Amino acid sequence: MNLLEFEGLSKQMESSGLDFGASEWHGFVCGALAIDLTYPLHSSVQTLTSSEIKVAISVDLNEQMQNVCEISRTQMTDSNLEFELCLPDSDRYDLTARVNELAAWCDGFLYGLANAGLQPSEQLTGDVQEILRDFARISQLSDVTSGEEDEEVAYNEIVEFVRMAALLIAEEVQPLKDNPTTH
Repeated sequence: MNLLEFEGLSKQMESSGLDFGASEWHGFVCGALAIDLTYPLHSSVQTLTSSEIKVAISVDLNEQMQNVCEISRTQMTDSNLEFELCLPDSDRYDLTARVNELAAWCDGFLYGLANAGLQPSEQLTGDVQEILRDFARISQLSDVTSGEEDEEVAYNEIVEFVRMAALLIAEEVQPLKDNPTTH
């Protein structure tokens, strides 16, 4: 992961006392951006903070989060399909940790979609409805058993599916918002 450094962002978020991690937050932001490209950063932090207490975020963390938001906004609208998920890499994290972070990313994405205003409706294509069900299933994944090569391959295939599916959702849902159906 180049532009979205999971480890640095994760450590800064943890030291700030946020009760959500980098993957969940990035998933939330991407879900919200899929619906509304102008979704504000501060709304993501406020929404994901479970306590009633306002969280103080350092200037450095705020800049880093703002940068991730801008990168995500650009990548989600880029025709080159270079969108990246903010997930840990295999060099430093075992498969179980990466699966748990992918599950958190998908959970955050679904929450971001809902928070930005996606309503379950007949307007969603069958593909989008199926992807949302798949994301819900992925968000329930937890510990893997062995981390053997076939599980690594499966994990990488799921990450690629999630990455492309998030872009598909953004592409399909944005026109719904821009062109409401008249009855």
